[in-house]
Parts: sequence; structure tokens; C-alpha cells
Amino acid sequence: ASKFDSIMVIPAGTPWMKSAGTSASGEDRLNMCVAALDDLPDALQEKVSVNDVEVQRKGQTYTIETINQLRAFYPKDEFVLIIGSDAAASIDKWYRADSLKRQVEFLVVKRPGDEKSEFPEIKIDALNISSTQVREALESGKKVDQYLSPSVITYIKEHRLYGSK
Repeated sequence: ASKFDSIMVIPAGTPWMKSAGTSASGEDRLNMCVAALDDLPDALQEKVSVNDVEVQRKGQTYTIETINQLRAFYPKDEFVLIIGSDAAASIDKWYRADSLKRQVEFLVVKRPGDEKSEFPEIKIDALNISSTQVREALESGKKVDQYLSPSVITYIKEHRLYGSK
């Protein structure tokens, strides 16, 4: 986090690459991001914000459009997209991927065991689990407290997301 002046978390609105029928709306994803931010240490909370630009957009959302929209508000800023290694592996399938690659720097959080990507990687202790696997664990009633913050787990249970009880 020290490399960045600020970190903006942008939950997906209606991502075009995801299949329909997910049990969390864009609004739910936004609220879970806000809840997760509340569980961060104070020093980190000062640098991190949650932005609802995609959740507010109607229809399917595309990263390139989000970047273009943000650039209008932050014309002098450099944008770095921090993505997981699974997303990096499919980047060429993204809408207008070549244009996106020219406009932003990518930084990849590499999950243990994943192949090296074409982009620089962040050296952190990344969890060896995908969001799909976390949702599947919730659906089957398994504990996920080693993967999610307490406030996010509470939100998921209160709103009965991902088949949680």
C-alpha cells in the first residue's frame, strides 16, 4: 500500500463475463466492500476507499469504461489495476483488453500454485482459494472465517447470500 497515494476498491456492477444468477447484487458487493474496509487497520483505512461507479452504471459493466469514467474525475492520476492471477490469465478475453493495457498498469496478486502472468506481481501471502471456492464453501455450510472479514461474514449471513444460513 505504501507505493500508492490511495487505493480505490471498485465492486463489480453487472460484469459481462460472469454468468447471470449470482446471489449477490452489485449493491450487496458494494456493501460487503464497505464492511471489509471497516475491518482494516486504521492506518490502511485512511488510504482505501470504496467507489460505487460500476454499481451505479446501468447494464453490463466493462473495466475500460470504468477507467474512462474515472479518468474524467482524476485526469492527472495514474491507474493501476490490482487483479488476481485468475483474472490476469483471462485478460485477453476482456472487452477492449488492448486499449485497457495501454491505459493502465496491471499488478497481479499471485495465488500459490498459479502460473506467472505477463504483468508485475505483488509479493503478499495470497490465499490459495478463489472467490468461487469461497462461495461454494458458504453454500455447503463450511466455515470461511479464515478467508473473509468478520463484518463481511455477518453481512452475508444477515442477507442470506450464497446459500448461507
